[in-house]
Amino acid sequence: MAKINSVSISARITLDLHNLNNEGTEGNQQQTRMVHIIDQNGRRAKVNAVSGDMFKHILVEHLVPLLQEAKQPLSPGAKVYSADRINALNDDFNKFCDDKKVTESEIMTRMLTDCSLTDMAGALVTRGRAVGRKSVVEFGWVVGLPAYADGEPLTTTEQYFHVKYAPEGRGGATGGDTVAEKQAIFHRPASSGIYALICNLDLYRIGLNDITRQPVVAKPDRERRAKALIYALAATLLKPAGAQRNTQNPHIVNCEGIVATSATSLPAPTVSPLHDNYREEIGKTAAVLNAIRSDGVQVVSFASLSEGVKVLADIAGRLELPS
Repeated sequence: MAKINSVSISARITLDLHNLNNEGTEGNQQQTRMVHIIDQNGRRAKVNAVSGDMFKHILVEHLVPLLQEAKQPLSPGAKVYSADRINALNDDFNKFCDDKKVTESEIMTRMLTDCSLTDMAGALVTRGRAVGRKSVVEFGWVVGLPAYADGEPLTTTEQYFHVKYAPEGRGGATGGDTVAEKQAIFHRPASSGIYALICNLDLYRIGLNDITRQPVVAKPDRERRAKALIYALAATLLKPAGAQRNTQNPHIVNCEGIVATSATSLPAPTVSPLHDNYREEIGKTAAVLNAIRSDGVQVVSFASLSEGVKVLADIAGRLELPS
């Protein structure tokens, strides 16, 4: 068993023909999300991207059943995947928060003990006062690489023509008594490319009251939650269960990167995979940190999705949280 305070992953994941995130719809055309970045050479680029919010949502979808299997408590809202988590469908908790004699630290303790998902994914209580539980999980934007190969961008988006059969109810909008009456015409984007992903897991904060700075969940349960969280991260790489999957299930072509762990208060390092030498830089950073605290940081590279999942599974299998 190895004590681990934090875990980070920096990876390049190749996704083809996905529509995991979009800006909305203009008329009958769905707009994909684009962002401006500065590349490793200091040049501005506009690339397709998936928000960290989407990948956090994907992780939570995988995490809930894993927490149920680990016999960890879930609030009524968490069980139905409500973004409000412990605040939703929970009259007992709301009445507890309304009691003026109850302190903010007591509310925080109940948030962590009553709902393991709120403990790790965070929530904000706003019943007369604000008590916020910051997420243990941090995702960055999953950003398409701007580099060019043979004059073509590595990440591209195209619009595709779709016709949806509608047997009734669209005649007035699509042309009356014509062929168009039976159809709804729209355009949907599909993006393909190599995407840079970064994620941090602050495992030491699981079950830790952010106000009193004392653990309020027993250590065995904290470790069960931490293992479920690492497995959920692995599942997120295996199945990014975001938008439009019913007809645009992403093709996961490859995933390569590096996982770092830290056994001390120094963070597990990350360097953006937008830089070609990100794995080398993380390795060098780990060496510097280990000169400060001996053997505090460990890094493991992986060259495929199966290797990456195995690295995370191995970490979960030998995990021990600090007391």
